[in-house]
Amino acid sequence: MTGPEVADLQRAVLDTPSTVTRFLEELTGEMVVADVVRQYPVVLGLNNELGVPAGETATRRIAVLKGCATDRAYLYANTVFVAHRLPETARRQLEGTREPIGRVLADHGLDPVREPLAHPEEVAAEAPDSAMRLGSEVVWSRAYRLTIDGLPVFVIHEWFLHSVVDALGRRGRE
Repeated sequence: MTGPEVADLQRAVLDTPSTVTRFLEELTGEMVVADVVRQYPVVLGLNNELGVPAGETATRRIAVLKGCATDRAYLYANTVFVAHRLPETARRQLEGTREPIGRVLADHGLDPVREPLAHPEEVAAEAPDSAMRLGSEVVWSRAYRLTIDGLPVFVIHEWFLHSVVDALGRRGRE
């Protein structure tokens, strides 16, 4: 992986006004689904990135965004979110489907604001491990917070996989 390829990926992702889900779908030409690896409650500590009191429960969702047709993994995401700050229908959709977060937000007319985290290395996130066979495929990662109506709802750490750079390269040759 060369520096220019990663720089192209970073620029493309950071320049898109849409969700990561829509970005991946437009880039790859296929619908993206969330292969939810784990989803479970977590108790938040002091000074958390979601601005809730210590001891409050949030939800951690670990998922791999994959192409629906190809089953190709594009992105590994570790998300913590405050479910009660979402409409009930959006909460249910996140709990019971393979819908990526970006699609759920769009389906419910929610317009989140993305705020890069100043210190992504401090995000309590689990990187892809060798059991998932994604670690060697990671080319870039980032962490950010999504606010909706002024309230922090999601903290997301994403690891972009080599397959996204491949798709960018294909698009550039078309």
